[in-house]
Amino acid sequence: MEWNKKTTAYFPESQRRKLEEIEKYLSKQEYFSNENLNKSRIILLLVDNFYELFVENNSRTKYPNRLNELKKIKPKDNEKLLRDISQIRQMQDIQALITLANYQNLVQQNDYDPRKKLRSFNYGDSKEINVLMNRILQILKEDVVQAKQIKDTNQKKKKLR
Repeated sequence: MEWNKKTTAYFPESQRRKLEEIEKYLSKQEYFSNENLNKSRIILLLVDNFYELFVENNSRTKYPNRLNELKKIKPKDNEKLLRDISQIRQMQDIQALITLANYQNLVQQNDYDPRKKLRSFNYGDSKEINVLMNRILQILKEDVVQAKQIKDTNQKKKKLR
């Protein structure tokens, strides 16, 4: 099938109503506030979205299967995923700080062996680990506060320009 630059599409009444609802929905979105949302633009958005959701990364998945996958995604799933990502990032920060602390201790003390002093923090019964974890969490909190202060300062400087 060959498509011309200008194509006429025929919509049954039920599809036309759905298109009008889509138009109302999009016109309420701040994302499109600086944009003229005519029917052509809406159709282009629908094509782009369909392509991204069904074709681009999922070309091997059959249409009904992909549609069911997308229908199963709930807002709670996204929230849980974001929480999980946040926890993973925090664990990566903690891991980096532990590595730095171990390196610093190894450099300062040739006889330091972290395996002798610290057990796995999964046990939770090591006083040294509890102290270290509390210190790491404190450093992370301080780092977040400092980053926010730097960001606020930079934003104030930009406003003054």
